[in-house]
Amino acid sequence: MKKNKYPIFDDFDIEINKKKAILHFNGGDLGERKNIDNNEDISTADQKISDFIVEHNLTNNGKKFDSFGCLLSYTIPNHDQYTFYLKNKKYEADYPYEENYLRYDLIHYYKKSKTLTVSSTFLEDAEPHTLSLITEHLVSINKIEFFPTISDCDLFPDSDDFQSDQCPKYITNFLGHKKWFNQGLYIDEPIFDDGKFKNHLDVLIEARKFIDPKIKFEIQGATEKEKKSFEYAGLY
Repeated sequence: MKKNKYPIFDDFDIEINKKKAILHFNGGDLGERKNIDNNEDISTADQKISDFIVEHNLTNNGKKFDSFGCLLSYTIPNHDQYTFYLKNKKYEADYPYEENYLRYDLIHYYKKSKTLTVSSTFLEDAEPHTLSLITEHLVSINKIEFFPTISDCDLFPDSDDFQSDQCPKYITNFLGHKKWFNQGLYIDEPIFDDGKFKNHLDVLIEARKFIDPKIKFEIQGATEKEKKSFEYAGLY
């Protein structure tokens, strides 16, 4: 194995039964791994989701899930724990604690809510027909809600600066992961070179073509400007 590589996608957990399929990827430790490109990890996880649902469609086409999702998680040391690690080349024996976790909930569905939540990275990474395949294997779905790719971190549960920051300084500066970047969901400003709108509206319009029109599209926490852009693109 090459130095600083972590085999997070060679062996991953799938919690699966007659009603549920949850994929869980372990991204390793943010102190031990060096200069992680979290979007590279996320894109690989997104591809594994796509591979899983395509295979499921071929081998278990009649089986639908009440619950479906994918989590990518990392352990993350606090300041003192990382300082100890740098000095001793190892953590104390009781590390990690319950709060030493950072998670990305990339895509999730619960029958009770009837809503599939989809991160901006999965929307961007997946083939247009993949979302359609997923919806065809979910029980009672009536809405897809899209949201920016943000992490949930137990180490900073009340810090809006950390939770919503696209480049959290604790990760990029203190832990040294300069490539770390949380992808936003852009629907009211151009960020891409190609497409009619040059943002995620183009991807949403393409995905919409493959999905049952009875399933509603929404943007999680959309501003009035975003709602108008969404409506102008014909997605409401």
